[in-house]
Amino acid sequence: MKKSFFVILFALVLAAPSFGVKEYYDLSKSIRSLGMGGAFFGLSDDEYALFSNPAGLSLRRTGAETMLRVNGHVSADAISGFKDFTSLSGSSLQTAINRLDKYKGKPLYGNAGLLPYFVSKNLAVGLLLADTKINFNISTSSSEIVSLPASTEIADITLISDSGVVIGYAQSLGDPDLHVGANLKGLFRSGGRKFFTAAEYLANGKIDFDPKTIGGSGMGVDLDLGATYEMKNLPFGILSRASLVFSNLLASEFSISHKYGAVPRLNRTMNLGWYTAFDGFAFVDNVHVLADISNISIGGETNPDLGARTGSFLKKVNLGVELPIGRFSVRGGLHQGYLTAGFGMNLYGIRLDAATYGEETGENTKQGSRRYALTVALGWGSAPPAPIPATPEERKSVVPAKQPVKEVPAPKEAPTSTEPTESQGDL
Repeated sequence: MKKSFFVILFALVLAAPSFGVKEYYDLSKSIRSLGMGGAFFGLSDDEYALFSNPAGLSLRRTGAETMLRVNGHVSADAISGFKDFTSLSGSSLQTAINRLDKYKGKPLYGNAGLLPYFVSKNLAVGLLLADTKINFNISTSSSEIVSLPASTEIADITLISDSGVVIGYAQSLGDPDLHVGANLKGLFRSGGRKFFTAAEYLANGKIDFDPKTIGGSGMGVDLDLGATYEMKNLPFGILSRASLVFSNLLASEFSISHKYGAVPRLNRTMNLGWYTAFDGFAFVDNVHVLADISNISIGGETNPDLGARTGSFLKKVNLGVELPIGRFSVRGGLHQGYLTAGFGMNLYGIRLDAATYGEETGENTKQGSRRYALTVALGWGSAPPAPIPATPEERKSVVPAKQPVKEVPAPKEAPTSTEPTESQGDL
């Protein structure tokens, strides 16, 4: 009896996964933002205002752009096992786990997508194309599987792919320092989460990426509302902005043309952002400092395995800094408790951004995944924004210089003669 009890207990311990991947899945992530800690709600001055704070479009300081952006993210563990990770589709579960056994408890992550967009002051339009996120997690090593009950979950895969059209518009409202904006989104989402059992491993079952087996698919609409207030006379910095954003107000369930199983819902969240610009130094144009408290859940998806905004407060805090240097930018920050770094390059028709960041994959900040991201945009771009002037006087409208006043020559005095006049001669 005792022996049976310990066998059952041992099996249950092995059956318990190391952890479930509890990541925040977004429609599309700004790699520029991730370089500066993921903070962006207070600045939000480029095309990613479509996925963060639309009010930032009213504060854009550069010209219009029409470009195609290609995004890619990958976890450090997926890089080292790149060949095996990228060949998961169509391979057998047994082959995948045997090859990737050393990554037990370390989710392998990849993300890729396209974003053709137009952005100008006040208005932006983006076409999100197959922005696909995938996490493959092994919770039980191959040597342990043979001793487990057939129904034990030994691995899982989360796959979410988003496409759609996003339109953003913003302008000042009443007070010239108050800016409000909205994003309207028409979206198609497919995917979900699937668990694999010991029985499937022993039967040499295939890993299938079909939405019918992983989750479902459907269409939906949603809305973001954002507001930003500019503060120019604080005792620090050149100018500061405070922002409040409500994202995914409808918490779309993708119920239009819904097929197959359940598709992950969007998360309705409240987000707070702060941005301060400081005067530059040496060859640095300005110092941009950002702080966000984001992803405060107010409805929507409730399953943390599918991206619900649960977890510790620290998981919702992002801090960042950006140092623009002409056409280049250097970035750093703290994202969910992990250090980030990045850089950007703007060559007008070509824009490049790169970042490394840590993504928290658990409820608390204890099991982060180090990731690397790169994005390239091609098309008709605009110049980087000019440095923000240091003094209020310089930030005022430039008054044309006074024209030099031409000196008018003084009137000539009547010539004086020393010769006697006729009257004098008669005297």
